[in-house]
Amino acid sequence: MTDDLTPILATARELYGRVAYTHKTHEKERETWSDQVCWMNRVNIALTGIATVLTVISASLKPMWALVSTALSAAATVCFAIWQSNFDPAGKEARHRVAAKELLWLREQLLLLITNCQNPGGVPEQLQRRLETIRQELTTAYKFVPDRSPAAYAAAEQALKSGHFTFSDDEIDGFLPTELRKKKS
Repeated sequence: MTDDLTPILATARELYGRVAYTHKTHEKERETWSDQVCWMNRVNIALTGIATVLTVISASLKPMWALVSTALSAAATVCFAIWQSNFDPAGKEARHRVAAKELLWLREQLLLLITNCQNPGGVPEQLQRRLETIRQELTTAYKFVPDRSPAAYAAAEQALKSGHFTFSDDEIDGFLPTELRKKKS
């Protein structure tokens, strides 16, 4: 590797570490929203089931308590459905899934760039242009990704075994395949 490639490689490695972290954060956020979707679906099913059972009871037996209970459970079901549609956990889950996939693609592009920087015969001008293209695509992606929660950051931190947003060579090497690491121990 020539000295001309050193800054390109250093920038690509730093971006790779940041993208790996952000990608994992979106995955963790998506998992959180997925759990919310499952929980809300279960509550919806339970409320609908209760309303249905009470409707059958009130239609067949016609006691006053059953009519009142049916009305209350139906109202609770409708209120929950309205709250659920305003909260939109499925939409949030989908947006984080899309963001994670876009960031995964960009991470793979950075991995290829790192590989090309470490191959003999790499042309610095071409690699610099590729780095700029990836950086522009990354900037565009970051403009449109949804916000992440502190809990998602904490889960990503735990998953990646890292506690900050700048990366040492060892941390980046931990994300990279052995052949692409600076320290090939």
